[in-house]
Amino acid sequence: MLITLSAWPRLGRNRTGSRTAPKPYLNNEQWLLIDDLFEDPLPSKLGGRPRVPPRRCLEGVLWVLVSGARWKDLPERYPSPATCWRRLKQ
Repeated sequence: MLITLSAWPRLGRNRTGSRTAPKPYLNNEQWLLIDDLFEDPLPSKLGGRPRVPPRRCLEGVLWVLVSGARWKDLPERYPSPATCWRRLKQ
């Protein structure tokens, strides 16, 4: 029996869909109240990677504050721990 890499099970990521995704900490009404506080700068003419939307970073920061976990334990559904930490410092 030949096993290819495409048939090999992926480990480490939960890919079951939205049934297992937790509800966000902020609903749309709450986000609209504080949306003005977060700047969303235009992309640089020099190029580079686009910025992560501020709502996703705020959700990651709230997860760390509520759970009391370390930054490196931030789940993969949020942006990287370094990105969320930098946005918290800003």
